[in-house]
Amino acid sequence: MNLEQIIKSRVSNTNFNTQDVDSELIINLLDTAVYAPNHKMREPWRFIIFKNTGKDSFADKYLNSLNVEQKEKYEASVLKIFKAPMLLAFVMPTNQNMRDELEDMEAVATVIQNFLLLATEAGLATAWKTPMFSETDQFKEQLNLELGEIVIGLVMVGYSDMARDPKSRKKAVTLTTIYK
Repeated sequence: MNLEQIIKSRVSNTNFNTQDVDSELIINLLDTAVYAPNHKMREPWRFIIFKNTGKDSFADKYLNSLNVEQKEKYEASVLKIFKAPMLLAFVMPTNQNMRDELEDMEAVATVIQNFLLLATEAGLATAWKTPMFSETDQFKEQLNLELGEIVIGLVMVGYSDMARDPKSRKKAVTLTTIYK
């Protein structure tokens, strides 16, 4: 597939089979994904990979750290997201300068998009999630985030036997203003 085909065919897919995802493959994809534009070369990202029993024990420990009200609010979402064979957390530091922080967030989002496209090319199914539970103190604490770090997104990763068709998009011409 060429780049245009990969971009147009990439979809969120959470219909995973049980095939294991190789950590080395993911690291290789991340090594390429980090070639994203980022102002002043701050490279404001780091990654946390969850798989196998480590993923399951993390989810259990997190759910057990919640009070009853929080557990009712977040449990279904946690179980849904942590069912993926592999889960990646994309983390960045916050910044006192609001403009720098916005640029850093955009850079991390670009790394995520690069990763999603590379994963599609490698035959992986992915889904980018931004669940509310990732903002809880318990989740951040369990991830051992440093002071001021935040989770920008969680990406579910696996293999799927079920292809999904991409949804149509508006044509750019309908959203474009040209000043001549």
